[in-house]
Amino acid sequence: MEDSVLPRFLRLALTIVIIVNITMVLIASFMYPPLLSIPGSNYYILKLLAILLLYCVGVLLVTKSSTNLYVLRTGTLFGILGSILEIIHILMENYGHLNQSAESISTGLFMVGLFLLFGLSGFVYTYEQRSIKGGIFVGTWSSVVCMLIVMTFGLSQLFWSFNVIESRNNGNPDFIRSGWTDIHAFTIADIFEASFKILSLGPVLGIIFGLIGASLFWVLPERKRNSLRHKN
Repeated sequence: MEDSVLPRFLRLALTIVIIVNITMVLIASFMYPPLLSIPGSNYYILKLLAILLLYCVGVLLVTKSSTNLYVLRTGTLFGILGSILEIIHILMENYGHLNQSAESISTGLFMVGLFLLFGLSGFVYTYEQRSIKGGIFVGTWSSVVCMLIVMTFGLSQLFWSFNVIESRNNGNPDFIRSGWTDIHAFTIADIFEASFKILSLGPVLGIIFGLIGASLFWVLPERKRNSLRHKN
């Protein structure tokens, strides 16, 4: 893909992804009317729509020019890899029939893998461009791409895997603590809340592990850094 095309392609693709997510939120909210009658349910819907609009603004700003081509290429690649990892994790949780111990271990391993990818994106950028600031930016962009894709998959489950998700909420401590009695409505709201959390935490994790990855290049022995510069 030509450099001049990449920002436009990502702007269009990610904007479409965001619009699809907004549409799914609205359809899921209105396809089960009792959800809207529960006090506080609008809070889950509105804050998710708000952060999606914020993501849209961020995507438009980052892709408005071709000045961050290497950031876009590297961050998008690692973001896609991270999203594949997380989608596999979601499928294992829903259909793997793991016991509680195995599920906890699985969750921990997949989280570590995701963090490593964000960190690796920062390291790769710093190796190529010698910029910690850029490494942080790459880590953040990779998390944005990753979380948008993962959220799209997660929300889509409301339309093709709802019964599986709802069955997992039977006996869920969060459902008991919520005080809600309608598990169907709770399942929808719970997916909304999970989506909001990953969109909120994603960039924070991208910044942290992008910084760690970028910093690792500079803690290498000087001889090793010089060798990498020469090879590059």
